[in-house]
Amino acid sequence: MRRYSMTVGRIIAIPIRLNWSWLAVLSLVIVMLSQVYSSYVSGTVAWFMAVATTLLLSISVVLHELGHALVARHYHLTVRNITLFALGGVAEIDGESLDPIQELLIAIAGPIMSLLLAIICGVIWWRSFSIVPSLLALHMALTNGLMALFNLLPGYPMDGGRILRAVMWFLTDEELPSARIASQIGRVCGWVLIVAGSLYTLNSGDLIGGVWIGVIGYFLTRSATTGYRQLVLQRILNGVSVADLMQRVYHAVAPELPLDQFVGRFVLDQADQGFPVLHQPDIDAPQALLGMMTLRDLRRFTLNEWSFTHVGEAMTPAHRIRVLAPQMAAGEAFRTLVESGEDQLPVIDDNALQGILRRRDLVHYIQMRLARHSA
Repeated sequence: MRRYSMTVGRIIAIPIRLNWSWLAVLSLVIVMLSQVYSSYVSGTVAWFMAVATTLLLSISVVLHELGHALVARHYHLTVRNITLFALGGVAEIDGESLDPIQELLIAIAGPIMSLLLAIICGVIWWRSFSIVPSLLALHMALTNGLMALFNLLPGYPMDGGRILRAVMWFLTDEELPSARIASQIGRVCGWVLIVAGSLYTLNSGDLIGGVWIGVIGYFLTRSATTGYRQLVLQRILNGVSVADLMQRVYHAVAPELPLDQFVGRFVLDQADQGFPVLHQPDIDAPQALLGMMTLRDLRRFTLNEWSFTHVGEAMTPAHRIRVLAPQMAAGEAFRTLVESGEDQLPVIDDNALQGILRRRDLVHYIQMRLARHSA
């Protein structure tokens, strides 16, 4: 999601990001609302109200996620950002709450914020005598009320599912089984919405509305599965650092090595997809990293160019490579690997290469822990 998002500002040092899908949905909402408002006011005013409503909707979603973020910060959890995307928003919080009470309070903070906004907008609508602010307030009251109710659906990772998980966790003192049950309920809720969207379309003929309900159901079903997997992954990697998993023995190449010799000596019969480039690759002492030579770099050159092109010309230079630190948490390193699209990343400390963290080493460790847990 981060790859297709842009930062538009910060609130109390929390980056606010907009995904391209959110902008696309807002454009559609503006067009639809302008047609609704044109029944009450002139065309220009209708467009102005439609734009104002979408902006207020964005603010409402940010405030909903800010409710989660503020409570998470109270418990000393790191909030990386708040991102708005097609189906709402998400506060990216590093780590999970340590006990069910914290989980409950973090989860319920968002719906409470939305309900408060709904009440405030409802009062403004009740007291307003002008059609423009009255319509705006009414729409925002309904939108925030529906937002609170939708998020209270009892399926993980929706707020309602997180609340359900917290309650079951508190009663059973078992976090992962509680999360698994909440995830299963989330998938059921998602399929119910998919079926409901299909039936709504057949009965009303409203294709857009039915598809939208179905998309939300699909998103909930998928998120219920991935959310549980991410939780399990976080628990497995809890307390594990990059230094625990990185490879301290690795194959390094010299920058002056021709590509044809690089292929013959390093690529053939090797499982590695990338190799650090060092001035003196045969020395075991930590050295400054010059770059990484990967198979993707190799593919930029034809077979005829290999003999007169050197690794130093073909490699990805160090300043363009995402690097890891030995003390970095393994969970954060895994996320960095996925976001980078690389199969391995260098581990740097004191400007010197300390090792290589490969994606397959992380996966192997996770599989071993899962097998041990299920045995």
